[in-house]
Amino acid sequence: MSNFYFDFNATTPVSEEVAEEMFSVKNQFSNASGSNVQSKISKALITESRSHVAELLNCGPESIYFVSGGTEANNWAIKGTLFRHIAEPGHIVTTSIEHPSVLESIAYMVRNFGFEATYVSPNESGYVDVEAIKNAIRPNTQLISMMYANNETGVLQPVKEVQDLAEQRAIKFHVDAVQAVGKTKVDLSALNADFVSFSAHKFNGPKGIGGIFIKNAQDLDPLVHGGGQEFGLRSGTENIMAIVGLGKAARLKNENMDLIEVRSKKVKKILIERLMNWGQALSLNGATTDDKSLSNTLNFSIKGIRGEALALLLEVNYGITVSLGSACSNNKEKNLSHVLLSMGLDEPRIRAAIRVSWGEGVNESDAEYFIEAVKDSTEFLLKTCCGIHDKNIVATANV
Repeated sequence: MSNFYFDFNATTPVSEEVAEEMFSVKNQFSNASGSNVQSKISKALITESRSHVAELLNCGPESIYFVSGGTEANNWAIKGTLFRHIAEPGHIVTTSIEHPSVLESIAYMVRNFGFEATYVSPNESGYVDVEAIKNAIRPNTQLISMMYANNETGVLQPVKEVQDLAEQRAIKFHVDAVQAVGKTKVDLSALNADFVSFSAHKFNGPKGIGGIFIKNAQDLDPLVHGGGQEFGLRSGTENIMAIVGLGKAARLKNENMDLIEVRSKKVKKILIERLMNWGQALSLNGATTDDKSLSNTLNFSIKGIRGEALALLLEVNYGITVSLGSACSNNKEKNLSHVLLSMGLDEPRIRAAIRVSWGEGVNESDAEYFIEAVKDSTEFLLKTCCGIHDKNIVATANV
């Protein structure tokens, strides 16, 4: 990892506390499904970790099911719901800015089983309007799937309002909260969604482990059949070390969430103020206010600069890691972000975009260093590639 890591939305480093907790159980390899003493210890570790996750999400531990990560959780919520309607395939509502694991799961059900899907686009601020979701619902809508927070822009979506719409119409509602859990308070008792996905590696836990909240177990068919682990719904011998790591990461975030958000907001405030007062022609992509976005994410475009060129200079010359968008997928034909395209941004602005995301260990001094590196790199690129540039263009931001 580089010295200055600003790509926490892609993945996060495993914290020292989490690593130590995992290492402490490295010899606890007994199968939790067994009946011997060591197996019972393994099962107790799983139970404890499940409780820590439930405390973070404010829900009952019996509603938490461990899986391999966010992609499996999203696949399970969507396919496990719709497989129950194979005889009478109906309609799905989602948005055009979802993670590929949601979009591809829905596309699979449409392509192979005759379901229909409506993809609701956001406005230029990256926000999906509740009325647009409401207008997309049909009498035969069987599932609504929506992300809690967008991975590229950090924009928070109206999941509670959409849940209310779904509940009024007896439609199952799935929330992809992979980018939200561990970064902002996610209260599942208040949200009351049917299914909620999350992943440990997004909040300083290990990769290869995540989970799904299932409000009513009878509402979801298993995807993985076998020995009947995870209350009979997700078979496979449990990964004790990974589950313990997830539990520890959840506990740490739950204990420190207020402080995490305060620190993160300070970094974001510096970044926005410095960028907007710079005098360079640039745009912030997506809403950035505290009530409409994650405190750890900023997406911006500098006019006349290609994002990949800026990202490369930042990494090579300054040891700074950023992203051009989602780490999982981009538009495969033109390598353009499907999220920014859905927001109606033009191609030059999309090609100029970089995503900055931060977390544990990133402070205000790092933010200042980042801004100076961006300024120096931009100056170099504009002089080298574009000649004299016009600084008399006002920076723009979405709210």
